[in-house]
Amino acid sequence: MNTANENILVEGTEVSIERISFKAGFIVSACLIIYFMVMQAFHLVGSGTAWGFNFVILSIGLVLTYRTYRSHTSPNIDYFPGVILGAMTTAICTVVYVLFVYFYLSAIDQESLVLLKDNVLFLGKEITPLKVAVATLIEGICSGVIISFVLMQYYKSGFGKKSFKSVPDRIVQDS
Repeated sequence: MNTANENILVEGTEVSIERISFKAGFIVSACLIIYFMVMQAFHLVGSGTAWGFNFVILSIGLVLTYRTYRSHTSPNIDYFPGVILGAMTTAICTVVYVLFVYFYLSAIDQESLVLLKDNVLFLGKEITPLKVAVATLIEGICSGVIISFVLMQYYKSGFGKKSFKSVPDRIVQDS
């Protein structure tokens, strides 16, 4: 069983949960930042539904992270390392995104805070960049952990498929 701290050597290349989660976390946060800028351009920052789409972006990012890890290792991902992979990816992605949102709302576009006043997610009548950042951090971490637990129900079993690398070996052995 692989633990989170073990690195796996595959075809001369070291595969680690940390390396994959850092890379995926920064890529997903870049996608979230781009989406935030699109929301800003189309004046959707005040829409709770538009903010909810972050969940979809995070879900897609985690699915692709698990698929990347699985393609470099084996079709079955052990449960605990898989949850750690999802949690680390979520933490990195969410922290980077929250820092961007905080600095954007505090330094670049303070008028957008008025649009968030009616959004219940951002904690009350007095909206500050810090409240928006904290609410976004809580939402992002909770969403990512839930998504990770759900996805691991599938990835721990490997979907009942063999990896592409092992299929030719099996065919050769059966011949």
